[in-house]
Amino acid sequence: MARNSVKFDPVQIPSNVSVTSKGYVYYNATTEWVVSKSVPKKKYADHSKKLIGKLLQTNADWKQDRRMIPNKTYFMLFEADKLPEQPEKADNISVGVYSAVQKLSETSGLNEVLSKVFEEEDAQLILDLAMYMLIQESAVFQHFPHWCRNHAIFSESIRSDSYICKFQQNSLSVSKINLFKQLWGNKVIDDGKLYFCYDSSNVNSLADGVFLVQKGHAKDDSTLDQVNSDYVVRQRDGFPVTFTTFPGSIVDMAEASEMIEFFKKLLEPSRPVSKITLICDRGYISEGNVLQMDECGINFLLMLRKNMGITERLMSEYADAVRSSANYIQELDQYGMTVEGSLFGNDRETRYFHIIWNSTLEIKHRKKLFSDIEAMEKRITKSIKRKITYTADELRKFNQWFDLETEEAESVIVKQRGRGAGKETEETAYKIKSFTRNFEIIDKNLKQCGIYILVTSEPMSLIEALEAYSKKDCVEKVFRALKSFLGMDKLGVDSDDSIHAKTMIWFVAAILHSLIFNNTAKLRLNDRKSFTVPAVIDLLEEISADKDLNTGEYIRRYKPIKKQNSILDCLGLKISQIDECIKNL
Repeated sequence: MARNSVKFDPVQIPSNVSVTSKGYVYYNATTEWVVSKSVPKKKYADHSKKLIGKLLQTNADWKQDRRMIPNKTYFMLFEADKLPEQPEKADNISVGVYSAVQKLSETSGLNEVLSKVFEEEDAQLILDLAMYMLIQESAVFQHFPHWCRNHAIFSESIRSDSYICKFQQNSLSVSKINLFKQLWGNKVIDDGKLYFCYDSSNVNSLADGVFLVQKGHAKDDSTLDQVNSDYVVRQRDGFPVTFTTFPGSIVDMAEASEMIEFFKKLLEPSRPVSKITLICDRGYISEGNVLQMDECGINFLLMLRKNMGITERLMSEYADAVRSSANYIQELDQYGMTVEGSLFGNDRETRYFHIIWNSTLEIKHRKKLFSDIEAMEKRITKSIKRKITYTADELRKFNQWFDLETEEAESVIVKQRGRGAGKETEETAYKIKSFTRNFEIIDKNLKQCGIYILVTSEPMSLIEALEAYSKKDCVEKVFRALKSFLGMDKLGVDSDDSIHAKTMIWFVAAILHSLIFNNTAKLRLNDRKSFTVPAVIDLLEEISADKDLNTGEYIRRYKPIKKQNSILDCLGLKISQIDECIKNL
């Protein structure tokens, strides 16, 4: 950026001033007559002084040449209307986070990938917006221009909020974003055996007429429209690998298909990657997705859903055997065993089912089971008193735990759901006369309490599978950072192009957040509170530079404190490099 040098023309020295031997001119702003302590009846004048400038010629007799170079205080006192216009950049600029982002984006290769895909100005603005998210913990770009005034930025000039709006709509096309994801994925995937954790989250939006904003299954408020975001994170360090954006109504199983296809393109035959294992939640299991992973050469580690037929069969068959002392794993204080079989009926591949029983989890499952039974029992009792009628399909949920005695009632009109929604059919209705608990089914379910099953596509020890799956929350930590510290709690844009652009900038901010987190990990071993990522950002924010009003150059006024030095060491950043950044402001 160009330096903003502030220089004023000489002015006449006003009256009622004092001049020091070095030529500094002080105006006697107020005069107060003070009684002398030594001579009580004598008074002397005490002045409140303000520096208003410096003599034009220090060695000359100032009473002969009554000219000086004024400063801003002079104009505020005597010629307020002649004060200079406010410069683009403030007199004090924060440079700590800027220097850290510059260093991390270069060493990680992020800057290189951004520069290959986007024009230089666009790449710089993406880094600026991601840095804004880190510091402000917000994605509301309305305040971005004001924030730039007192922060070092990568862009050559400060962009207005209207420019940023057009930038999101026009400059970050889906094709460019896809190319960025491909190049970044190639850089992040390295040689060896890799575990990638995959999960999705949703972002609420009030935008109307936007294809990506649709009704879904939001956990916080199901009435709001949403956009789905899927992330894949490298397990060993929680580093973001890729992301996708989907309409809010798309279910997890359908979203996973596109993510699998993305990894298929990365796993070229010439690439020396050994194997990728994708760790997913139970919501992503489908026969199509498993077959697709097999075809792409991707291994998987999944937790079986309880409503799957294979889960019911394995639990019934091995509920007693898994509790045997022969299957006790001392390192994990759990019981477990591994069996081979097919995941689906026409599955030709051998799968490895890791059946685990946890006594602590069993207590939790038992408590929930009896709580659900009691709640359903109260509901049935109330329906008998009120003589509520049910269809045969509606009675099935009660048959799960109870033997029912029913009688036919008048038929009811039922509206179809799913395919053929809106059509009405007439069905027989039933009233419940009495009920008893089905202890055989209840006891069967009690045996399955505390049991869960992991399935892998390749042979691995039960301990390895458990440890790998237990670290699946690394992707959830990324979403927590995005929503808590990077402003991903709401979108605030009103077009599909802007949504794609903003999710791209969020992904870059997540990369920077992860780099800061990983590089400062050793500092949290002894002091977790002082070196969280927000705390690190705050400490870096305090490293700033002040403008010399005579030369227009920025200089660092203070040396870094001990905590700041520790952070800079972890980031591989020297104070001399920060000073170099300051020189280039």
